[in-house]
This record gives sequence, structure tokens and C-alpha cells, in this order.
Amino acid sequence: MIPIGMAGQHKVDTITADEIPAFVAAVEGAFHEDPTSEDIERITKKLEVDRTLAVRDGGNVVAGTSIYSRRMTVPGGELPFAGVTQVGVLPTHRRRGLLTALMRRQLDDVRAAGNEPIAALWAAEGAIYGRFGYGMAALAANIDVNTAELRVRTPTTLRPRLLAPADAVDAMGPIHAAVRRTTPGMIDRDGPWWEVRIHDPERERDGASALRAAVIDDAAYALYAVKSKVEEWRFASEVVVREVMAATPEGYAAIWDFLLSLDLTRRLQYEIAPSDDPLMHLVTEPQAVPMRVGEALWVRLVDVPPALRERAYAAPFEVVFEVEDGFCPWNAGRFALRWDGETASCAPTSLPAGLAVSATDLGAAYLGGTTLTSLARAGRVTELRTGALAATSRAFRGDVAPWCPEIF
Repeated sequence: MIPIGMAGQHKVDTITADEIPAFVAAVEGAFHEDPTSEDIERITKKLEVDRTLAVRDGGNVVAGTSIYSRRMTVPGGELPFAGVTQVGVLPTHRRRGLLTALMRRQLDDVRAAGNEPIAALWAAEGAIYGRFGYGMAALAANIDVNTAELRVRTPTTLRPRLLAPADAVDAMGPIHAAVRRTTPGMIDRDGPWWEVRIHDPERERDGASALRAAVIDDAAYALYAVKSKVEEWRFASEVVVREVMAATPEGYAAIWDFLLSLDLTRRLQYEIAPSDDPLMHLVTEPQAVPMRVGEALWVRLVDVPPALRERAYAAPFEVVFEVEDGFCPWNAGRFALRWDGETASCAPTSLPAGLAVSATDLGAAYLGGTTLTSLARAGRVTELRTGALAATSRAFRGDVAPWCPEIF
């Protein structure tokens, strides 16, 4: 057994293809799940073995993590990022530093490769990843409404086609791509990722119907299911929405008109909706659209200068950051960032700093959702030069709240 406190001396290494079942069992075991052969087959299709790390004890995998190589929209464009996933430590090996050892090796590998300036993940527990430099960069909303109370303000003549999700991918793809171009935090769906998104095993439906796709060509689509219910001798079924994408305002109104008026349904639940979803502005009774907002995507700047150079900003500005990064010391120091309205430059400097931030703070602000001003109000960002905070916070801010509709 690995002695407590000795994980830093224990070997972290990539797995082999033959170890995939053992890796999946260890990671799923950390979440008290028992993976089926179908689970292993599904994960194998998307797992990148050469980016999958494990800690072994007596030859057995007891902890692991992996990376998906994907692309993310950031303000002004998109860039490759390290999608951290499949993170877990068996209950028998917790509190021994194994997760720290895995994160250490993983970030070192990403930096050494040199082509992914940021990493991102979904956190099962938010308290864990701040110590590794990840900041809460995007929120998501849970929309739970009584559909009997909701009507769209303006009637629409657009009507969707109803398809099996697998038959709708070609029609949904361009709509998703159009929304992704303007929404920081969204990620590409090349390779196996559409198949992953529409995966719909019966054992995971919790009593709902099979997943359906409602598509308005070139304008909008929804992935949803219906959970049948009867209350007081009347149908009171629930619409369970997986995803809504709209490339046009007309498409947005039409797809929501369809979802809210489905026969025999009384409620609609949509988890991981955009935190700035405009549904309450679409309907006649905005108070009938309560939205509970919570943390979603976490971002980590693996290499500060290229990460800050690779995004656009809202207005010309310049600032010198004093960056603290205890986990990735190569990021610590002063960096001068300047945006002239078209191009960003960022490099180490000896000039006096205007803002003192941590790498975690920069990760939180990176997609334009979490503001530096709000972080300063929480005591996490310090203004060292008068005016630097307001100007820099405005420049980092985006027009659209960041959103990642899929847990990867």
C-alpha cells in the first residue's frame, strides 16, 4: 500500500490501452459507481490513452486523470485547450496526495507540449481545484417552470421537424457552430463528440422517454425528452431539456414556443442553461421563469502570456499584472498586457504593477464572465495603481456570458 504522505514519491505515468478497463473502474469507483461493459466501451471511444495518467499501487490503478484535446471559444476567437476529465482517486487512497501528484504531472505535460495555453474542467467539488490554479469562469442556470403559466410574447410561424437525434446531427451541427462562434466557453464537437452528446441509454433516463430532436432548419434545435406523469387524473408530464441552440432570434422564439406548448405537459426543466438565457424576456410573465444559477466551467491559465495574447478585449487598455501562482511557478511575476483594439501583446516586464492577481483569478476572469471588479470586492484582486481595476475589468468583460452546455 502507498504510505500516507508518500504520493509525491509514487510514480505517475500514462496508461496502456489494455489498462483502460482498470482505469475506468478506478475513476468510476471514486464516484461510487460500477461501470458496465457499455460504459467502458463508450469511454474507450473518446479516451486519449497517451494523455491519460494513473497512479498504481501493487500494479493496480488506484487514481487517474485524463485530457481531451478540444477547442474552446474565447472572446474574439477560439483556441486549443486541455479538457481535464476522468479525475478520481479510490476511497481507499484518499488524503495521500495522489490527486496533487496527478495534477502536477498533468500541468507539466501540458506546458511542455506548448500548444494549449489554458486547461478547463468541470469540478465535482469546487473547493478542490482552486488550489491547482483553476478559477470559476462560467456559470450555468437551472430553469424549472410551470409551462401552463408561460406564453411567448410574439407568435411565430416557424415550426420544427421532429427527428431521432442521430438523424438530426447534420442539421444541428451548423446551428451549434453558429452559436459557438459567439459564445465563450463552448467547445467543438468534432470526432466522437456528437455521438457523446446524444448518448441516451435507457438505464439513465429516470423514467423519461427516449431523447428527441426538434429542429428548425438553419435556425434552432432542442434536444429533449418527456417524463410521463399523471396528477389528479390528468396528464402532468414534464419536459426534460438537454440542450437548446438558436442561431437567430426568430429560431429562439419558435423553439421555445414549441417546448412550452407540448401537449399533456405541465412542467419543463432545463439544467445547464446559459446563465444569461433570455427566456424571461421572451414570455409574457417573466416572474414565472425562476433561474437558479451555479458554478459550471473552471479555467486554468497554463501559460499566462500566450493565454492573454490569444483572446480579444472589449476596449483598448494596458495593465501590468503581478501574478501569484504557487502551483505553476513559471507563471509567477509581472506581465505587461496591452490591447490596441486589434492585437494583444503580453510579456514579462519590470514595470510597476497595476493589479495583483493570482492565476486562479485570471482563470476566473478569462472568458469574460467573472469580473475582476467582483473578485476585488471579494478581496481576491488588489488594485495597485488607481484606475487600473476599472479599466481592466471592463476590457476583460464580454458581451455574452460564457457558457459550456456539456460536461466533458
